[in-house]
Amino acid sequence: MALSVRATISDSKSDFHKEFPYVIPPIYRKLADELLVELHLLSHQKNFKNNSIFATGLKEIFEKFTTGYKPTDHTSKLFNAICNCNGFNPEEINNLSEQLIRETSALKKDNLNNYLSQIKDKTLEHDYYSRINAIGIYKLVTELDYCKDIKNDDLNNEIKRVTEFLSYQYERVEKDISMYKSNIDKMKQAFEIIELNTSSNKK
Repeated sequence: MALSVRATISDSKSDFHKEFPYVIPPIYRKLADELLVELHLLSHQKNFKNNSIFATGLKEIFEKFTTGYKPTDHTSKLFNAICNCNGFNPEEINNLSEQLIRETSALKKDNLNNYLSQIKDKTLEHDYYSRINAIGIYKLVTELDYCKDIKNDDLNNEIKRVTEFLSYQYERVEKDISMYKSNIDKMKQAFEIIELNTSSNKK
């Protein structure tokens, strides 16, 4: 990913609205704005590198928080616009994410270590940390076959193991994952309220 040449967030937002000239439903507007700003800031970080962990986290956040988005054909356009306006390649993000999950889900723990070593050696040394990386780790671990039926404590231990293996600070990763789960719960509650209000209005 080439670093964005855009000088300000306003420039990125202007480019975003040119590519996505549609009204964003209020419940999704905050997500779009936060991702747009976050990617803009990351694109100007000297040590930031796009890698499969980051790509997986970005896709996971976007997909979880655009659940139920209508019209459905706008979701890919929205994702592309958020990426493109900040110099990220959405096709590359999608490919890196899909490749990571596809190639790791069936691996055993030792083989996973070997796989992650290759990622770490290529892209993670001196990498700039973002909360998106934390969600990438969370998504990776929850998709592992050997983690599908384990208890929460064991799942957290595996997240910690992978986090430390990749040389990230577990305390930061744990905090960001916890915040992510909390925001998902709030999103679900918001949808429930909307559905209740819609049902009441129809009566």
